[in-house]
Amino acid sequence: MLLSCVVSLSCCAPLHAQRAASARKAALPLSTVARFDRGPRAIRIPLEIDNNIILLGVRVNGSKPLKFIFDTGASLSAIDSKRAAELGLKSTDQLRANATGGSVEGSAIEHVELSVQGAKVIDQMIASLPFPTVPGFAYDGVLGCDFIRHFVVEIDYQKKMMKLFASRSYSYRGKGAVIRFWYKPGGTPLTRTTIIVDAQRPVEANLEIDTGGDGAFILNSPFVARHKLLETIPKTNESTHRGAGGEQPLVFGQVKAVRLGRIVFQNPPVGLSQETEGAGASEENDGRISGEIFRRFKVILDLAHNRMILEKNKSFSDPYRLETDDN
Repeated sequence: MLLSCVVSLSCCAPLHAQRAASARKAALPLSTVARFDRGPRAIRIPLEIDNNIILLGVRVNGSKPLKFIFDTGASLSAIDSKRAAELGLKSTDQLRANATGGSVEGSAIEHVELSVQGAKVIDQMIASLPFPTVPGFAYDGVLGCDFIRHFVVEIDYQKKMMKLFASRSYSYRGKGAVIRFWYKPGGTPLTRTTIIVDAQRPVEANLEIDTGGDGAFILNSPFVARHKLLETIPKTNESTHRGAGGEQPLVFGQVKAVRLGRIVFQNPPVGLSQETEGAGASEENDGRISGEIFRRFKVILDLAHNRMILEKNKSFSDPYRLETDDN
């Protein structure tokens, strides 16, 4: 069994807690919620990248730096329940999260300040969840879209460096591919892709932009069944990924190509989810794009303007890490 560090989740807090948080944020201008320590300028943050997953230091209510996964596949930031107890964080309501491997129950914590090197977001509601233990991979929480949306984020996978910019003053003048996206009901970004199973079978798919996953392309079980992909995609391996909600069974294969905007990925691996519940069985999207793809670019995320910009780096033509590899 391959252990994958996929922890992406979509959190659904109790309705009255959601309304309270939305009302607070709607009533405040962005500048009073997200703040730079020294004015709205670019901040450089060193990263740890483990198995295509981005980790960075995050302080919770002024705590010592904790290790959080940078995860656009999470609508709500979250902290491990044991770490939350150690920090004395008090929960207000129970919640259920739809995660890779199944659903998981936790609690909501209000009025939280999350800060990274040089910037912070105040008065957030985050989730406290019992994250799984992954051998050889330690983390304390997940930094989700509720934090990320306040900034333009530039991720340099090769230099292991992140830059944050003020979204209202950011202007892009490069030549990268601009990928437009929209948001699914859970609050995470989706983009349109074309999966070319073979020369005669292009299939359109709405895939989640998920920096919290380590693989290439994962397709959800309803989409797999609808397009009969188990019968048509040549299989390379079966494996199991581990997520916040448990284990996700997958069948792996390769397709002729995947087209994302004007970028074409030739012969990439795809994982076909066999989940019957959880994120891999969702019909809110058709699957996700993750770190094995994003590491080939400098990635610019501008969630406030519904765009992602991809600039190819030296890793673009690297062989794909296949699930048959020993890793």
